[in-house]
Amino acid sequence: METSLKSVFITAALSLFVGCSDQSQQDSDQSDTRALTLVNNFTESFSANWASKDAEAMGNLYAEDAVRIVSARQTPVYGKEAITAQFEGDFDGAFETTKIEAVPSLAKFLSPDIVLATGTFSVTDAEGKTINQGYWGNAFKLQGSSLTMLMESAGDSAPNGMRRASLDTPEIPDQMYEGPGANLVKGGVDAYVLNTNTANPNGIADLFTQNGIQAVSNNERILFGRDNILETLKQNPATEIKLDAWPYGYREIGNSIAIGWGGYRQTDPSGAVVEFGQWGNIWEVTETGLKIVIERAGAFSGE
Repeated sequence: METSLKSVFITAALSLFVGCSDQSQQDSDQSDTRALTLVNNFTESFSANWASKDAEAMGNLYAEDAVRIVSARQTPVYGKEAITAQFEGDFDGAFETTKIEAVPSLAKFLSPDIVLATGTFSVTDAEGKTINQGYWGNAFKLQGSSLTMLMESAGDSAPNGMRRASLDTPEIPDQMYEGPGANLVKGGVDAYVLNTNTANPNGIADLFTQNGIQAVSNNERILFGRDNILETLKQNPATEIKLDAWPYGYREIGNSIAIGWGGYRQTDPSGAVVEFGQWGNIWEVTETGLKIVIERAGAFSGE
């Protein structure tokens, strides 16, 4: 009897040890495969909550201090409460009978609890017709076994430029960012603007990390890697269109990673505005300044 009880205790202890070991291995797994699985789980919840028009459930996918940057709006939405309210309005209005599908193209850990992902999305109406499609590049925080959105940056594809109806809408900029790290993010933005306006593709590409990503509305696809970004920039002829851009916000989220967001405007030689919109980037903080991990920018697509 005593020997039998000892065997039971030993078996239970071994099971507990193995279970803890498996959980520890899972928690330390920072593979792209695990990142993609986590993001797929998130996007499935996002699509399901959208389909059921459950604004509260949608809001619960975001952190309390999350920021949402989408091309249908001119300015960011700050915080879980405001984001939930925005979904309530959307589901009672323009998106009442729609569905959304988000497909990740890449997901990876930037730190043990920060995940980056980028991909495409499409919004369809009740008849299944696509009414919006574009790119997204988001930052997530791993909490337990699921992801919470820190920054959503998504926008409609616009390879032919800004829609006329959107361009005719009066531009409404947000407040310029002046908080912690303001000089750092302004330096990164100013460098991008300078290299763009001097038609310096090498200078623009050098602002990205080696594995940097560009998911901007006027490209026909998401670009992966600095070399691919440079090649695409060189294929696009220089124009007389001038860029201006500025930050609305900046936040360091650990492991020398930061999120930053803001607005931009493009003008022709006469000074007329030809495009305006928002950007929401993930950056690497280095000793010499910021490097772009992912650039996600797009023209305003609302009216």
